[in-house]
Amino acid sequence: MSASSLMNWYLLQCKPNQQKRAEEHLINQGFEIYSPEIRAERIIRRQRIVRTEAVFPGYVFIQLNPNSNWRALHATRGVSRLVSFNGSPHIVPDDLVMGLQQQYSVEQAPMALFKAGDCVQITEGCFKNIDTIVKAVTSDERIIVLLNILHSEQMIAFPAGQLSKAG
Repeated sequence: MSASSLMNWYLLQCKPNQQKRAEEHLINQGFEIYSPEIRAERIIRRQRIVRTEAVFPGYVFIQLNPNSNWRALHATRGVSRLVSFNGSPHIVPDDLVMGLQQQYSVEQAPMALFKAGDCVQITEGCFKNIDTIVKAVTSDERIIVLLNILHSEQMIAFPAGQLSKAG
């Protein structure tokens, strides 16, 4: 789609778990879209992985002008609706989208799974189901937590796979 001074950004809501499908179909129809992503560490099946995740899960920014085929949006697989207020599609300010593009365009280190001060719960072993606080993360990616044992705080290191965010 060619850029025009009449082009505005809008926000599309996607159907549950169909954001990638919606993005693919919108691109195939020639729409200009933007969906900021981050790299994040997660634990899946006790394994620490780094994966790309949407900053705004379930939502995609789309650039449209008054001559765009707005009806095609509603028939696009994975698209639920245009975000509207008082029955009219809401324009997203250009500077907001440009700011997001600048913030999320740089190749960044993955968001850490745990950081000092996080509340975590131990998920395995003799301390299972105990909530504690992360003290530090070591260079070999072990998580040091503070445990109150016999009225004394002790620092104990755990593999990330044995902890989950508390709360």
